[in-house]
Amino acid sequence: MAAQPLRHRLQGWLWEASPPLRGWLRRLRTSVSLARHRALGRLGRGVGPRIALSAAATPRPAIPHPAIEVVGAIPRDQTESSLVATGGAGGTAPYLANGDGLERLPAAHLEALLLAAAAEDLEWLAAGWAAPAPGAHGPSGLAGREESVAPAAHLLLRRPAAARPQRPAVVGRVLPHLTAAERCPGLVPVDDHDAAGPYRLRPETARAAVVRRPWSAVDEVLAALPPVEGPPTALFLLPFLAVGGAERLLFDLLAGLAGRCRSLIVTTDAHLASLGQTVDRARELTPHVYTLGDWLPRPAITSAVRHLIRRWRVGTLVSWNPTGLFFDEAAALRRAFPGMRLLSQLFNHRGGWIEHLSPSFVRAVDAHIAVNTPIARALVGERGVPADRVVTIHHAVGAPGPRDEASRRRLRGELGVADDTVVIGSFIRMHPQKRPLDIVRLARRMAGDPVHFLLVGGGPLDAALDAEIASDPPPNLTRRPQLADATPLYAALDLCLTTSAFEGLPVFLLDGLARGIPCVATGVGDIPLALAEGGGRVVERPGDLEGLAAAVRALLDPETRRAEGERGRRAVIARFGLERFVAAYRSALFPDDSSARA
Repeated sequence: MAAQPLRHRLQGWLWEASPPLRGWLRRLRTSVSLARHRALGRLGRGVGPRIALSAAATPRPAIPHPAIEVVGAIPRDQTESSLVATGGAGGTAPYLANGDGLERLPAAHLEALLLAAAAEDLEWLAAGWAAPAPGAHGPSGLAGREESVAPAAHLLLRRPAAARPQRPAVVGRVLPHLTAAERCPGLVPVDDHDAAGPYRLRPETARAAVVRRPWSAVDEVLAALPPVEGPPTALFLLPFLAVGGAERLLFDLLAGLAGRCRSLIVTTDAHLASLGQTVDRARELTPHVYTLGDWLPRPAITSAVRHLIRRWRVGTLVSWNPTGLFFDEAAALRRAFPGMRLLSQLFNHRGGWIEHLSPSFVRAVDAHIAVNTPIARALVGERGVPADRVVTIHHAVGAPGPRDEASRRRLRGELGVADDTVVIGSFIRMHPQKRPLDIVRLARRMAGDPVHFLLVGGGPLDAALDAEIASDPPPNLTRRPQLADATPLYAALDLCLTTSAFEGLPVFLLDGLARGIPCVATGVGDIPLALAEGGGRVVERPGDLEGLAAAVRALLDPETRRAEGERGRRAVIARFGLERFVAAYRSALFPDDSSARA
């Protein structure tokens, strides 16, 4: 192993020493925000009560097993097992739920309510369907008024206890279960209390008030609940379930692992409407889908992850798409669960999360999964990771069906392009990494060529991208927002285009190549490896618009495109197939368990 450069060692040490400083900065931002809220309230310009979270001053008593009495029959599909069915009278469980209608809700519905109850000890919690929503409060900010499900089916009620403080300002909270818009009847109204984001407050709460809310460690409050036996279990940790390549790869893997293990999907951040959502697809593959960033106070999320690890006997935890929680807590998780296997997947070798590899993190992780060879080289040669802990697993795609010519004609008609126009597609997240503004500028540069650009996706650069287009609209560009499934649009394409500053190995390009569609791409990540045997053109430097234009023009001839597309299709089938991908991950997840790898 090569000696680790001093610059990277310093980066790792600084990141390891930074949590106290980052925590202090978060508290400072919160204090400033609350002070501003109070000042606006005194001026009569308040916008409603604010919730301020703080750790509970005294430990909460543990919730006993069973934790929930279900009035009526216990639904078969719910994941929460600490249940008892009663008539609702004379029981001893601290929480009460109505079983009527629960079978229509997600499998983790009751478990989600119990996690939130453990974190905040509210008088009631309610949950229902909600679409991803923008704004400070995420999906809960769109609580609707359409009653399509009985309110009682959404409620978890806490039985009164004399030892608890009486009449706190906060009486309940509404939790979202994300789903597609067409399946979103809205959250059921449960009372007429005032709202502060997802919280419901007593009517007497002053408009400019700052309401203090204690939170508790979920794993401590639920420590009495017994572990659930079962097959080998893997927990996949992500920031969110958006519409993107990382999610698509995870779902392909889970489909390949079906019947061999139990899989948990856990997200840590609130969902954003601009990124779309794939929570519905995740629930089709496993009942254990936990969008913790939407259910819990942020400080309680780490303790909820610890609870899920213990309760579901997790043998392997995979950082599938990096999160701050994993990088901050990996060493602590190693100490708390010494028998659990920790895997860290990285998508780039410059910038981003690889800069945060601290010495304790490197020691804690059992296997660092590189999705391309530059990442593997950087981990060993620059970041001090032992070579025997680095595993390279390239992305993969399945073999698509034949192109639908009827769909091709229809889609190109919707775009208003002639038969001989070359349609160039980019289905990407609108993020600085992907450099979507380069695509708009390239379209302007090629306005005189027989090409039309189709740019599909959403993300944090949406506003900047729309402003760039509006400033000088290219006549040869069509912009569409994020789609839950952009697969049908491949039928319209003649070329795929990526302009990224860095990549692992884009699933979008592999998808196009598998369909025989050649590509033009910047030479980042393992894109040059994927195109080594043909399949398109590589432009060495991101931002080289002239190079991108020349590469596109080199593929305007139909016969050249056909030949390059066929070479790319053969290469993808030979080197980037799903069977190889699933087998490699099975070995990484459960190296010593033959039942999970069989």
